[in-house]
Amino acid sequence: MARLEARCKTRIPVVIIVKGHDGNLESVTSNLGLGGAFINSSLSLPESTRVRLRAPLPKGELEVEGEILRQEQNGVAVKFLEVGQEEKSALWEYIRENIGQTECPYCGAALRQENAQCRSCGIKTDFAHPEYQDKQHDEETAAWCSMLDMETDRFLDKITGIEGHLESGACEHGLVLKRTSDALYDLTDFSIEFEKAVRNRGLILKKREEFRIKTNHMLSKSYFMNHARIWPRGYQGDYRILDGIYRNTPLSEGIGYYLDYVLLSSALARACRGRLAKAKEILVEGLLTRKGQHLLDIGCGSCRDLFEMAEDIRASDAWVTCLDIDEDALRFSLDRLTYAGLGDRVKFRKYNVVRLINRAKNLREFGKQDIIYSTGVFNYLPAGIVPNLIGALYDLLNPCGKLIIAFEDAERYRIQDYTWPTKWDALIQRTENDCRELFEAAGFPGGALKIKRDETGVIMFCILER
Repeated sequence: MARLEARCKTRIPVVIIVKGHDGNLESVTSNLGLGGAFINSSLSLPESTRVRLRAPLPKGELEVEGEILRQEQNGVAVKFLEVGQEEKSALWEYIRENIGQTECPYCGAALRQENAQCRSCGIKTDFAHPEYQDKQHDEETAAWCSMLDMETDRFLDKITGIEGHLESGACEHGLVLKRTSDALYDLTDFSIEFEKAVRNRGLILKKREEFRIKTNHMLSKSYFMNHARIWPRGYQGDYRILDGIYRNTPLSEGIGYYLDYVLLSSALARACRGRLAKAKEILVEGLLTRKGQHLLDIGCGSCRDLFEMAEDIRASDAWVTCLDIDEDALRFSLDRLTYAGLGDRVKFRKYNVVRLINRAKNLREFGKQDIIYSTGVFNYLPAGIVPNLIGALYDLLNPCGKLIIAFEDAERYRIQDYTWPTKWDALIQRTENDCRELFEAAGFPGGALKIKRDETGVIMFCILER
């Protein structure tokens, strides 16, 4: 199939900037397109390494973020991540002026000057037309949508075939698991490329929903995937699915068992379990500093961490207040912590985290606290709210108190693993730098913030000490 991006052969000086690399690297391009470039360079970098490129164009310097797509003997292929509209226009004008007139820049077939369309691949080649770029983007988008439909059919064929072999007893456990995992991750690989190519939020959401409808008869056989599609509690990331992820046990049968297994093995699922372990470590360390401390748990969910810390809570004579908006989660946690012998040390309140912005009300409702922590809620809160919450919660701390907020590092997992097979798409994507900026906006400079990570590296525990 023809590639869906016109490229021109050209040699332009380019500066490659790699974070953590001493000095900038200078090289030249061998071809250039709207979506990427091939650079002649002996530079050896692993796939997905982030780079920044600077290259001179006749109408100004091009500066763009990219990542290494692949390494070849004579250089590296770089995929552009974001190109501003002005830079995109300048880049297209340069490409259009340098595209050869005898060869199709898409499929390489010979061109006839009298035709405005390649007779081989069918893509329009009237590059001088003022609306060519917009029309071509529409054609590219339609082509990507068509490929997505074919990829969806291929995915369903794979899963259906795996189920058939499983029911016939023809496959052993390890092979079924590998084939199921490969099918899901191949789908994720394609969905990432699809999203980067079409760059249309509304269309992406529409195609995700179409995919979920088309695959529901198969993927709903997984308890976890079905739960993360319908969200029966009315909100994403509810305590039931998280407690199931903590237990790390498939709950379905047949092909559903293996779909459960793959989701429970995914990066975010492993990070959830790592978050639980790291949260307990940080909290127990804080409790050991002195007796009788007060803890405020925001978005407590199933209270799995407190349940597993019951002995340390009793030994440290700590008092805990748990907040959650889900009454069922509070009842579940009350039963769990009462069973663990903490019924007299823990209070439960139905409370919306956004109300914690009110400093005076916080003090009246809860009093001063020694440890305030949240392990999941802040991943769903927009940037406009978070700095105010950070400031208000910090003011609620006693001297030497700690504010502990967990975030997920968007650079350490692939959100498409969850937004296509399931509807777990409310997570706000943040990097470590994004988190630091939130705390700076709340009035805390970089030196005041400590960040600890779980064993997977995905979870960032942002810690402020008063």
